[in-house]
Amino acid sequence: MKTIKLQDKVLYQIFPRSFKDSTGNGNGDIKGITSKLDYLKDLGINGIWLCPIYETNFVDAGYDVLDYKQVWKQFGTLEDFKELTTEARKRGIDIIMDIVLNHVSNEHNWFKKACESVDNVEHNYFIWRKTLSENEKKAQSIFGGSAWEYVKSIDKYYFHLFAKEQVDLNWQDPSTIKAMVEVINFWYDLGVRGFRLDAIKHVAKDFDDIENIYFSWCKGSVDFLKDFTKQAFSGKDDAYTLGEASGINLEELLKYGSGKDKVSDNYFNFSWWWIGWSKETGRKGYDANWDFKEFALQQKPFQETKEVKPEMITNFLSNHDTARSISRWGDVNYFWEESAKTHALMLFALKGIPCIYYGEEIGLLNNRFKERNDFRDCDVFSGYIDLVDTEKKYTEEEFTKYNNINSRDAGRAIMQWNKSNNKGFNTTGKTWIKYNDSTFLNDNVQDQLNDKNSIFNFYKNIINLRKNDYAKVLIEGNSKIELQNDIIVITRTNEKSKLVALINMQNKEINFNLPEGKILISSYNQKPLNYKLRAFESVLIEIKEV
Repeated sequence: MKTIKLQDKVLYQIFPRSFKDSTGNGNGDIKGITSKLDYLKDLGINGIWLCPIYETNFVDAGYDVLDYKQVWKQFGTLEDFKELTTEARKRGIDIIMDIVLNHVSNEHNWFKKACESVDNVEHNYFIWRKTLSENEKKAQSIFGGSAWEYVKSIDKYYFHLFAKEQVDLNWQDPSTIKAMVEVINFWYDLGVRGFRLDAIKHVAKDFDDIENIYFSWCKGSVDFLKDFTKQAFSGKDDAYTLGEASGINLEELLKYGSGKDKVSDNYFNFSWWWIGWSKETGRKGYDANWDFKEFALQQKPFQETKEVKPEMITNFLSNHDTARSISRWGDVNYFWEESAKTHALMLFALKGIPCIYYGEEIGLLNNRFKERNDFRDCDVFSGYIDLVDTEKKYTEEEFTKYNNINSRDAGRAIMQWNKSNNKGFNTTGKTWIKYNDSTFLNDNVQDQLNDKNSIFNFYKNIINLRKNDYAKVLIEGNSKIELQNDIIVITRTNEKSKLVALINMQNKEINFNLPEGKILISSYNQKPLNYKLRAFESVLIEIKEV
């Protein structure tokens, strides 16, 4: 039986390379994270999700794993990691590892041995074809181009759903599952208690159903995952899993998050992920006509279905695969602070576990790049080749503009600790990626810590409300989300309390009669008006029912 209360978590996602550099080489690292544990504890965090820290070539931000049991030298050593878990535990903070289940690097020893001989046991770890059927030839990589790559040494093709440097594992082979179970055991023994299971809906491949271009929940995937989780987590009652199944819907959440087909304790809720993406090219484009109403409509099934328990979903504004929420959906010119606070209130008012992407608590904005060579992401590079050079879908200028809005690199900005030349990331001035050139006077941790009205202290206060005085209703209470006169209204109730969050996601005033009650928190420093909500104004009100 599980010994943790997952619904009590407040998670914080760190993209390690961008967080804090302790050596001055331009790369954030594990020691840098350890040095900021007191800061995170003060914020109210009790779980840190680390994007991959494994040995890697960093073709796809560490999701191209060279060795599951080693730390990338740019990030430090296993000893550094042990210190991190020890110090985090002292502060009541879990470390959550990102477990890359679907693929490994094409330079991983498993794949090297697989390419040496078809008789090596590692050959069966991967998906091979001597010749490709007509259906198989149609399979496309998520990053563009064919999903098959030829290996001359054995005269076969291997399958890669993502970059060609990321070779898909063959989960039909029990040896593959056993090898991944050993990965879980290794990190559990080092003190890890949370495990994010990456890309779990893709682990099985059904080439007869080629219309399912991303191979989502193919036949066999649930059985493979049930076998894996049973072997990996049996007897680990203090461990928990967070499943990444992008686009998961209500039916899938209920089916795979509970009952006989459960394969993860919790799933990330991708309801808002797509808002503002191009309907044709996804995050490689931009839809300027995105509608704020989608924030309510997409969340409604998850919030109002009582079978969805708070521990089953994790809500987020941004993550390593997206740009930053304020840059996408806020107003970075006139209502930067109000936008950041409104987004925070919307996140924390929802049923489910909140997950903060590093820097959201200070209003960190997107990076802005001038040309294609400024970017670092393989997904962006392939987009320039496919959509600009080959298909002529966009001009160079258009595609750069859209990537500054929606790309993953835009969101992987250097964390801003103070006002120094590169925002306190390190003392040498080196950074692995261009750092944010925001000109807001208080766009850093140092300035915001001592400002009671800062974005940081707004986050700190709302986390405190969630963890203490209003824990029962904000964590366990019923949830309803609706639109009233262009205001998103989130209502949380239990037998004793009623809280109403009023969210204005637009940069204009909206006439709205505020209900009578106690204002718990507001995105504006001034007292709310009774008859309207100002641009990006949001409030959380405690209603005293008669």
